[in-house]
Amino acid sequence: MRIEKIELPGSGYGSKTATLTAYAQDNLTDQASRRRPAVVVCPGGCYERCSDRESEPIALALLARGLQAFVLDYTVLEPDAPTPLLPSPQVDLARAVATVRARADEWHVDEGSVGLLGCSAGAHLAATYTALMRDDAFLARAGVPAGRARADWQILCYPAIDLDLGWLSDPAAIARICPEDSPLRRAQDLVSDATPPTFLWHTAVDATVPVGNSYLYSTALAARGVDHECHVFHAGRHGLSLATPESEHYPGDVVPHVARWLELAVEWLGELPLP
Repeated sequence: MRIEKIELPGSGYGSKTATLTAYAQDNLTDQASRRRPAVVVCPGGCYERCSDRESEPIALALLARGLQAFVLDYTVLEPDAPTPLLPSPQVDLARAVATVRARADEWHVDEGSVGLLGCSAGAHLAATYTALMRDDAFLARAGVPAGRARADWQILCYPAIDLDLGWLSDPAAIARICPEDSPLRRAQDLVSDATPPTFLWHTAVDATVPVGNSYLYSTALAARGVDHECHVFHAGRHGLSLATPESEHYPGDVVPHVARWLELAVEWLGELPLP
């Protein structure tokens, strides 16, 4: 296995250098031609940071289940920035996906199965990106060709979908992320029949990002006929990550029932009719 951190070009917002950390399994000698699905992990953190609990622990869990994992430490809010944050993190994500595809041979990646996994704000990043990845102006800004920008599927964990649906209550704080007239404000409105297959999960009692976000998105997916699977667990706070000791931070973070989400997602992925 190899671990490599790659610096990405500047997004045009703030001073942070976004990075992509690759966790790539080497092939056995008698499996030299094996290709694995790849997933770019977008941690949560309110667009103010990238949570370490939703970074390497998730990457290693995916690695153990036969995927190549890549963690994106993307551009986040800076207090003195003169412009809204979005779509700078989406630019980072486009470049991350393109990097995975550009080095697919080296990292033994199946180029027909490159997906996203986002948590909370990182899930908003992923869900909005799956619309932008087909926008010529956005791709020109990112400097990424459409063929390399494509995400083939996405896994959204307790996603923030609509920024006006209870995650942030201060209009000024929301405006620092994106203005009221931005289409990126409401990811459910960006769903189309070209949205990739989606697995999403939430807890019914999430007090930070209300479960209504997942209901909005899954309803939009159903209306467009997009392959999707939505799981709502009856208990558990926001930000559980794996819901196992590997990602525990607060008491109550280990919830075996909720921890089943990863096996369900991997099983769903294995059933997708990808090329």
